[in-house]
Amino acid sequence: MISSSQLAMDGSFYRMFSGLLLEELPDYSAAEIQGMLTGLTCAGITEAQYESWRPILTGDQDTSGHSDRLRDALSALMALIEKSLKGQDFSFRPLLPPDSDSISDRTQALGDWCYGFGVGLRWSGNLDDDRLEPDAKDAIDDIAELAHVDPNSADTEDEKALAELEEYLRIATQLIFESAGLSETHIKSH
Repeated sequence: MISSSQLAMDGSFYRMFSGLLLEELPDYSAAEIQGMLTGLTCAGITEAQYESWRPILTGDQDTSGHSDRLRDALSALMALIEKSLKGQDFSFRPLLPPDSDSISDRTQALGDWCYGFGVGLRWSGNLDDDRLEPDAKDAIDDIAELAHVDPNSADTEDEKALAELEEYLRIATQLIFESAGLSETHIKSH
C-alpha cells in the first residue's frame, strides 16, 4: 500500500496518478478525482469509508476488475488530503498538471478539479449549507462557477491569472473544510 506520507502533490505524481487512472478509470482526470476526494473530505467522509464512496467513481458496476493498487492509491490520496487540510502548515494543493503542460490543458484540469470537488462535496448530502460561514458558501459557489471555465479561451498571457486561481482554490478549500468543522453540529443527521 502507498503511504500518504510518501505522496507529494507535484507534476510527477500527477503523471503517475494519471497513468493509473488511464488503466483503471479512464473516464476521469487526475485533477477531477482529487477534486472529488477533496469534496468528500470537506463533507466529512474519510478514506476508511472506501466502500461507501467507491460508487461515486464506479457507479453500481462490478469493481472486481479494479485493482487493489487503485484502491490503495485513492485511499492514500484521500488520507493525504485530509492530513493537509487538518494541518497547521496550509499544505493542501489541488492536484493539477505541471507548469510545463500547456495552459489550456492546465485550465481544463482546473475546471475538472472544480467539477469533481462539487460532485464530492454534494455526493453524500452530509454537508449542511445552513451551518457554513457566508464566505465558505461563496467559495462553494465560486468553485462551481470555475467548473465551467473554457480552456480554449486561455492563452499564455493568462499564466498569472491561472496561478491566482490555483491559490484561490487552496484558500477556498481550506475555508470550506474549516467552516464545515466536521463536527456533529455541521453534519446533517439522517
